[in-house]
Amino acid sequence: MSLVVVKPQTVTAEMLNTSIPENDYPAWSSETTYAADARVVLGHKVWESVQAGNIGKYPPDNDKWWVEVGPTNRWKAFDLSHSTKTRFSGSAWFEITAGRAINSVALLEFDGLRSVRVRAIDPSYGTVYDKTTILWTTPGVAGWYPWTFGERLERRNFHALDLPSYRGATIRIDIEAANDAGIGVILVGQQQSIGLGVLAGMQMGMRDYSRKEVDQWGEVKLQQRGYSRNRQISLKVDSKDIDNVDRILSSIRATPVLWLISDKFDQSNVYGWYSNYEIVIQYATDIEISISIEGLVEN
Repeated sequence: MSLVVVKPQTVTAEMLNTSIPENDYPAWSSETTYAADARVVLGHKVWESVQAGNIGKYPPDNDKWWVEVGPTNRWKAFDLSHSTKTRFSGSAWFEITAGRAINSVALLEFDGLRSVRVRAIDPSYGTVYDKTTILWTTPGVAGWYPWTFGERLERRNFHALDLPSYRGATIRIDIEAANDAGIGVILVGQQQSIGLGVLAGMQMGMRDYSRKEVDQWGEVKLQQRGYSRNRQISLKVDSKDIDNVDRILSSIRATPVLWLISDKFDQSNVYGWYSNYEIVIQYATDIEISISIEGLVEN
């Protein structure tokens, strides 16, 4: 298959409507005196007071009085990071009206989800897309015995890549989940295909940030931390498309995007950025491009 890249659409407060409340902490007030360690919500972010007697200090402008903790629970799924998750119980829905054509939706690094329904609702044409996917658990190893008796693993990622492009459509995502569920990233955007196909020889790896300490007696202490996925791929590109491919790759530098490398091996797909790419012009009609991809840190 061709390499498919989905660049996320930045979701703003004006674009989003959701069932997830934003009541993590009280809203910041210029008239309230805050104690040390008190937390407030301002600008869809959580702020923590670093000292007592904190009154009238606007958090974004006073780093001696406030420290930014991170996004509110509602917005953790839209901060483009795996390390934060929007958590909820039972069910949830999200509506995103981007004001531009969206043909791809992805939920990444989730847990506890049972099903997801994606709809595209255009103000003029009504519902132009409606598809529900049951997120079945899968066995860790292929075969009838593991399927019947083995440990089953939850899916962690979901992609819907066949949405029609309607500029004014609202993307609605309805989720049924367990009593404690979380979503790392909700990604909506436009997909782009790059090249004629991914060549054989893809390299898949991982960078582990866990710590291993050995004391003077040889005792080992292991501390499990996050990790990131690494991919090294080569593409075959028609020579007449090389300028466009170079422009696409240049436009997504230092940008987390969804890289869909294979439709056969789901684990080959990764959400992250490329560290570098090299174009080798060695044939009259076909050109090879090698890309080094590094995923965002996962837990």
